[in-house]
Amino acid sequence: MNSTDIAKLLQRGYYVTLGATANLLEVIQDPRKLDQQVNSLFQDFGVLTDELADKGAVTESEARKVVDSLIAQQIPTSETTTITTTATTVVDNNVQADLLDLTQQLADLRTELERLRQKNS
Repeated sequence: MNSTDIAKLLQRGYYVTLGATANLLEVIQDPRKLDQQVNSLFQDFGVLTDELADKGAVTESEARKVVDSLIAQQIPTSETTTITTTATTVVDNNVQADLLDLTQQLADLRTELERLRQKNS
């Protein structure tokens, strides 16, 4: 059994369960449907699962439409907000002085390192 068959089987089981749940809710809401549902239990099992799977697929589709419409109501589609920003260069004299000082220290260290390398060679 390949993964496609397993996925189809699981999806069918999901739809059958969803359809059975929908039937149960209908019986709870209208007890007169109880006889009809009990009679359907004595039908051929294949026919019953087909009916439940079809009902489950329809129920899922309806639920998806409801959820999609709720999401669409929450997300404004026509409103857009534009934010304009301007970048400015911040010059801090202390930072530039520190940077120059560190650059000089680095140059001095390089010179000292080169001198030590030549001395040890």
